[in-house]
Amino acid sequence: MYEGKPAVFKGSKDGVVLLINREAPFDQILSYLEMILDERKYFFSGAHITLDTNGRELSENELRDIEDLLKKYAISFKMKGKEKVYAREVVHSTPQNVENVMVIPHTLRSGQLVNFDGNVVILGDINEGAEVHAGFDVYVFGIVRGIVDAGRRVVSIGFRPLRMTVNKKVFESLVNDKSYKKPRVAELVNGEITIKPVGEKEKKRRGKS
Repeated sequence: MYEGKPAVFKGSKDGVVLLINREAPFDQILSYLEMILDERKYFFSGAHITLDTNGRELSENELRDIEDLLKKYAISFKMKGKEKVYAREVVHSTPQNVENVMVIPHTLRSGQLVNFDGNVVILGDINEGAEVHAGFDVYVFGIVRGIVDAGRRVVSIGFRPLRMTVNKKVFESLVNDKSYKKPRVAELVNGEITIKPVGEKEKKRRGKS
């Protein structure tokens, strides 16, 4: 019987790392990964990650299964300590360059500014006084409290922005977000910015989370 989760995503100075439990049965690892990726597809779609097998030797078939799974979510990856990149193919219809990603491995504090013509991933909060301007998506593994400007959408654990713009549309409603249990996505719907739980397909709610 193994201990801990079958796999875990961790932030590092080099970006997002997928750490595999070396003792877990492979089918459980694959099932667990699919569950996590489906729940948080907006966070990981188009990302590039590092796969750390924790000393576990993967067979060619196991590596291919992981590659096929990550392709479903437009995720590319490389093995820790190696240069070869797997799963470059983007299978979703939305055009997205998986290499055009900037990863900030820490919270952005007051006075810090990020400008990037692509996807920006923040492994922390965007504090009040900090600014992020991205040409495409912004993914925040924390709370948005500062200024964020995204070309397509903003995905975050919590929204309390000082100012937020999506596709040149300014979000003018007050966000009363007291729950941080589920990631939320802010995107343009019928000309207005809507914030809703990630994965929610119905009951689009304007100006609320």
